[in-house]
Amino acid sequence: MYKAAIEHSPIGIGLCAPEGRFLDVNRALCALTGHEAQALRARDLFDLCHPDHARRTRDSVEALLAGQREALSLETRLVRQDGSTVWVQADFALAAADDEGAAGQHLIVQVQDVTARRLALESLRASEQRLAYVLDGAGLGTFDWSMRAQHVSFNRRTAEILGYDADALSNDPDDWVAMVHPQDAALSARRVYRHLRGDADSFEVEQRLRGQQGQWVWVSARGRVTERDAYGIAVRVSGTLQDVTKRRAMLDQAHHLALHDPLTDLPNARLLRDRLFVAIQTARRARSQVAVVFVDLDRFKPINDEYGHGMGDLVLKATAMRLRSGLRASDTVARLGGDEFVAILTHCQTRDDVEQTVERLIEQLQAPFRMEGHVLSMSVSAGVALYPGDGRDAQTLIRCADSAMYEVKRAGGNGFGFHASLNYERLMSMRPRERDIDGEADAG
Repeated sequence: MYKAAIEHSPIGIGLCAPEGRFLDVNRALCALTGHEAQALRARDLFDLCHPDHARRTRDSVEALLAGQREALSLETRLVRQDGSTVWVQADFALAAADDEGAAGQHLIVQVQDVTARRLALESLRASEQRLAYVLDGAGLGTFDWSMRAQHVSFNRRTAEILGYDADALSNDPDDWVAMVHPQDAALSARRVYRHLRGDADSFEVEQRLRGQQGQWVWVSARGRVTERDAYGIAVRVSGTLQDVTKRRAMLDQAHHLALHDPLTDLPNARLLRDRLFVAIQTARRARSQVAVVFVDLDRFKPINDEYGHGMGDLVLKATAMRLRSGLRASDTVARLGGDEFVAILTHCQTRDDVEQTVERLIEQLQAPFRMEGHVLSMSVSAGVALYPGDGRDAQTLIRCADSAMYEVKRAGGNGFGFHASLNYERLMSMRPRERDIDGEADAG
């Protein structure tokens, strides 16, 4: 069973000898590298690395094998069979050799494609480098603040950045202060007044200003005092405004890509662990429970096989929407990959509360899907682990929920069980609940 799970995992997985030679690989690794399994078994892991990264990867692996580090996770670049390159997140672990005649340890490597995130980050860095070479004032908005006259003057570009006609933008400093986003106002004021007091040579702050249509525009404001009175009091401040909305959007996008599943836009495994850690800490202080629910679609593979992966993707998106709509705002649902989802249920008072929530989720998922003229039905298996009874850390709770889900599958699926009840006497009488393929269906 574990062999099959590895073979069908969406993550590339390989077993390597200590020198890097592949001993076994799964389908995902073959797809990622473009090599057939037989060809990969004749290759060296380090041979697949781009020349710029091969030495660093080899040195890191050797340090892991030598016991100089406990774990190894790195981003590197692989060269595919067709000569193209792909950025990957590679996680290495050590495993004892199974064969009696084999000595030492083997390497287990898990590989995930992170090219999209790397490209977004590289695009962001390139944008920042271009901005760094732009001369001050070249194509930028300008402002001039006269404190004596309580008047702000500006150029046409400043008005354009904020979506105003030049004669429609206020010259009143109080109006400009009111335009700053509430979450940015305190930092902006501190930076400006620190400079006005003479504690800094200039000020620079990124903040959101409200545009004419009510939209928030990210700007980089840079300025300095250009005139002081006889007592050293600032009476005039001049500076520039630069629209950085696109750069901030790229930064937000890169951050989002790093923490979310690209197909369903649900949190990914990394964000799931972070949120589960926070939920555990909150529950520990409140002396309450947290439930981790591992959900697997029992009949997903036949849909992929019969209708194609495009249809399978639509089902996964619809599943994500149903899970998300069935939970509270304080709860979390994440996609780990394939047809596996994990939900975090917070503020759980009793086991009965958890049961009711899981029953409701499964019932929602069992409702047929209407997709492109087809009515598709699936059963669902779920496993539940509770903090603190089944574990006190994120990794243990996810593992226990996963184990409980597989126990449900071994018992025939289409139900759920708690990790604490290994006999799973409550496979919830929901099995069998096969629905008519031509029955009523939700829109998804």
